[in-house]
Amino acid sequence: MKLNKRLSAQQFISSQFIILTAGLAFLFGIFYILNIQYQKSTTPFSNGPVTTLTKTLRMDLTQPDDDNLVFQSPILVSGKTTPQSEVLIFTEFQNLIVKSKNDGSFSVTLDLMEGENKITAVVFDQIGDSRSAEKTVFYSKEQI
Repeated sequence: MKLNKRLSAQQFISSQFIILTAGLAFLFGIFYILNIQYQKSTTPFSNGPVTTLTKTLRMDLTQPDDDNLVFQSPILVSGKTTPQSEVLIFTEFQNLIVKSKNDGSFSVTLDLMEGENKITAVVFDQIGDSRSAEKTVFYSKEQI
């Protein structure tokens, strides 16, 4: 097969025009398909606002002080959280559940073991979110 045939200027320009038209048609087709598939919504907030509700769930342990040395057991553990919530207070040796009052305050007495006691208080809300606070108390039976 011999390809030594020369094209005239008109044939060359028309072939280039056909190639350009076919390429542009192909690109337009891809652009059209992608824009239909990933079309933006005309109402950007159709699913509601972007913001979320503020979280009112909180947990503050007011007593005992952190890294406190005490010489008597039991001690008072108190704090503030969401009103009428169940608060789980636990150490390595003891677990207690207490319900907060209408103002959100809670208190309970907790027995300590000699040495380091990590006291953790956790509160959960209805949708499963939680807040926690932790204090460390050192208990010694002998006063220094």
